[in-house]
Amino acid sequence: MEIKQKVINTMRALGLNQVVTANSGHTGIVLGGAPLMYAVFASANFVASDTQWANRDRIVLSAGHGSALLYSAMHLFGFLSMEDLQNFRCFGSKTPGHPEISTAGVDVSTGALGQGLANAVGLAMAEKMLQKYNKPKYKIYDHYTYAIVGDGDLMEGISYESASFASKNRLNKLIVLYDSNRISLDGEINITSVENARERFEACGWNVLEVKDGNNVDEILNCINDAKNSDKPNIIICHTILGFSSPFANTNKCHGNPFDIVSMNETIKNLGLKSEPFNVDKEVYEYCAELCASKLVKYNEWKKLRSRYAVKYPSLSRALNPDTKKTVSKLDGLKFKEAVSTREASHYALQTVAGNLPALVGGSADLSKSTLAFIKNSDYFTENTPNGRNIAYGVREHAMGAISNGIALHGEFLPFASTFLVFSDYMKYSIRMASLMSLRELFIFTHDSIAVGEDGATHQPVEQIEALRLIPNLNVFRPCDATETIAGYKLALESNKPTALVLSRQKLPLIKGSDKNLALLGGYVISQESNKKELHGIIIASGSEVELAIKAKEIMENDGLSIRVVSMPERELFFKQDKKYIEKVLPSKMKCRLVIEAGATAGWYRVAGDDGVVLGVDGFGASGKPTDIFNKFGLTLPNIVRTMDALIKKTKTIIDSII
Repeated sequence: MEIKQKVINTMRALGLNQVVTANSGHTGIVLGGAPLMYAVFASANFVASDTQWANRDRIVLSAGHGSALLYSAMHLFGFLSMEDLQNFRCFGSKTPGHPEISTAGVDVSTGALGQGLANAVGLAMAEKMLQKYNKPKYKIYDHYTYAIVGDGDLMEGISYESASFASKNRLNKLIVLYDSNRISLDGEINITSVENARERFEACGWNVLEVKDGNNVDEILNCINDAKNSDKPNIIICHTILGFSSPFANTNKCHGNPFDIVSMNETIKNLGLKSEPFNVDKEVYEYCAELCASKLVKYNEWKKLRSRYAVKYPSLSRALNPDTKKTVSKLDGLKFKEAVSTREASHYALQTVAGNLPALVGGSADLSKSTLAFIKNSDYFTENTPNGRNIAYGVREHAMGAISNGIALHGEFLPFASTFLVFSDYMKYSIRMASLMSLRELFIFTHDSIAVGEDGATHQPVEQIEALRLIPNLNVFRPCDATETIAGYKLALESNKPTALVLSRQKLPLIKGSDKNLALLGGYVISQESNKKELHGIIIASGSEVELAIKAKEIMENDGLSIRVVSMPERELFFKQDKKYIEKVLPSKMKCRLVIEAGATAGWYRVAGDDGVVLGVDGFGASGKPTDIFNKFGLTLPNIVRTMDALIKKTKTIIDSII
């Protein structure tokens, strides 16, 4: 057996061993897609000793259910131990059910199908944007992004969105290998799809190559070499056999079902290998080590080049490692003198960041004039304007989120992506993956409530902000004015996780007591009670409703009541503060608490408590003037005052015990 074929078959056997040992996983792609995985690992530049090498080729397994195949290759090329493979899908192992970046050598955590393809587009985009730092004889960024996709990836709509975007931006260093086996979990894909993949990608403007026999690894390698001479994004359609060499080949029975021992041994025997579990011949290790040695030579050459670059171009070198602390201090100098919408305040803050942080890049889903999320005095990034820092995503929210994740994953950029809050649903999974991977990026959402008004219920967000707050490891910041908006940007720059800013379309006054440093605690007393010795109740609000809360407080204090107002732009962040601070802001004995937010109410009862009340929106909005819609849901001064008065009477005995 030729050595390349032996390596491929060994990958197949190791993958099968993992799935059978775990009694969980996908065997079909392991057996059918191994030639593609070998071709990628043989062609790509990387070193296992430095998994953060800036100029490494990126490898994305978009069909993440085939992780056992990826781990097999990673073992043979020095990233994972045999013990890691034996612990496939075990708790705490380096080999989880789908690839995750917590495993050194995995470039992308791939979850739902199609995400990885869009992430790969973002990685290729980042590589192309970084080429502006290259100088004659100093090509420090010159690498490829490889992605392995399956039929399911291309069924997902995100695949079309990202493919169209990749073509428009001429991402010619993107090489996608399509494992076309025509089988999905439910059966042959002709029950759901009749399209011609070649014609589809040609229509999108891609360079399309095709391998009729997906087991012909030499032809796949030749296609990869041909792709490297293309001026378009590339897809290599490889016609493979799902579950190759197994008793279940070419059927959906081997898609997501682990084999029994007898079927596994029969399959490995058909591959011409020993049936001994987790067995690798010495010559396979030696051959892979030789390939790794050639990659190491290129790595060492690049390291020397990068060192010389740092000496010759020190300012450019520093730009690739930006100091965010300096940018944060610049934000402190940003002042506002009049009422502005928080989307406008965001625009000014964005310019301040952009002027001090070359790493800031991004765009919107064809809404930059509405969200105001664009960098002034900078072009759109195109083939002819590679220095452009604005990205024209088009009406592609789903792909925008995942592409932005890919840009963040590359490591050198702080990307932002923007649309209306109601459309965050279209990119929800991408936001979830950004949070899961702890990517430092900024999601800018505007038109934050029913105050959108005349556009009607379809465009008025209700549940979206609560849905975002439910995502672990995501800052969700809804500022009450321009000052707090600056705090949101500081939070984004200082966090090692993504931040979602939720911003108003309508102008909001500058509120006395608003404090960008206290806002970074998630919640704080923005308006103290008039009588420090007596407290009748607390109103908690976020965003535009803070103004309403303060006006209600003023009315009630004219009637002799002592009311505190708390601004809470980031609820989860507030509850991460120490107990002493939380108690200072929201005394546990104070049961008279009213929360106001023009959105879904469920999550706020943690703040309001069992005796408190939440005024919000637990239904869809309507088309009309914002004042009429706020009136419909009781978000008016008279109703807030009435509700608070009733709450004070209800909790009077508790108040007496505090006083």
